[in-house]
Amino acid sequence: MRVFKPRIGSGDDGYTYCVITKRKVAKTHSCIEFVGALDEAETSLGLAQSLLETLAPSLKQEAEILEYMQKLLFRIGFTLAGHDCISNEDVKLVEKYIEQYSTSVEPLFVLNGGHPAAAATSFARAIIRRAERAYWKCISETSIPISRREEMAKLLNRLSDLAFLLQIHINKVTGKNTAKATCK
Repeated sequence: MRVFKPRIGSGDDGYTYCVITKRKVAKTHSCIEFVGALDEAETSLGLAQSLLETLAPSLKQEAEILEYMQKLLFRIGFTLAGHDCISNEDVKLVEKYIEQYSTSVEPLFVLNGGHPAAAATSFARAIIRRAERAYWKCISETSIPISRREEMAKLLNRLSDLAFLLQIHINKVTGKNTAKATCK
């Protein structure tokens, strides 16, 4: 078993190792921003999943989808770092979930909240959107040849849509209101 040994103080100068560029870069580098946004999104999905398992155990399938989304975010990061961890099959599965959960949702702007797991899922959605923007900035500012670029872009875009739909579904099933946002 490998033991994690943190390198205490190695980032105190504002630089850190970037697995994407394979060198030390400023902590403000666009690819570090992307990796950080992936981490935050994965963490918020974990919060949503744990709230769902604790407060609404009947939503087991949704908890499993949230966990799948967490793992997929890690796999996107691994792929950007040069591994081959995602495929078009992942895109198809996420699109299948979107189709499944979009059947009773009309297009609308909503206030985030309701059930705690729904609120955490919505928080994850916002962070996934930020990760998507950071992804495009990272790849536009580097000359790294990236395989699976199309799948990564599609997955980031679709995952935020899925999080939105799950938020509404969780509120619906748990009897919580998903308030519409209006101009009044």
